[in-house]
Amino acid sequence: METYSDEQVDEILRYALAKRTNGQNLSKQQIYEIASDMGVSETNFLAAIQEWQSHQGTRQERIDFDNYKKKSFRANFLKFVIVNSFLVALNLLTSGKIDWSTYPLLLWGLKVALDAWVINQSESEEYQKQFLKWQRKQKREQLTAQITNQITGKIATSLEEWLK
Repeated sequence: METYSDEQVDEILRYALAKRTNGQNLSKQQIYEIASDMGVSETNFLAAIQEWQSHQGTRQERIDFDNYKKKSFRANFLKFVIVNSFLVALNLLTSGKIDWSTYPLLLWGLKVALDAWVINQSESEEYQKQFLKWQRKQKREQLTAQITNQITGKIATSLEEWLK
């Protein structure tokens, strides 16, 4: 009798579901029926859905953070290219050779290279620190916007009542 690992079962079932649904979405009830046929209890199924939903929020935040980091990197790289091109040109025009402009080019280039490394190392400790910092900033901005909207709404309501 042939046996399969959990990863292999997961992959085989994904292929089978893709063929079965022909690109159509499954309802929660249909997914529950499939899980039930596989011996998954309703409690475990509901817990799995909650865990999946929790991961979806975090996953979307990571996608947003990655997009933010990439956009920020492109902007910084563009600044690097423009400024260092100017410095190299200035150095060439003033002395006819490249000498002092190599120092900012190399030092800033090292920082750009390290930033690129961090962006592509999503499992690193530095990436996690930056993600948590960005996440806190996003939550702070959302809270500030909510408070501002509430205060603005209360002021507008008070003014309307006062003007009546």
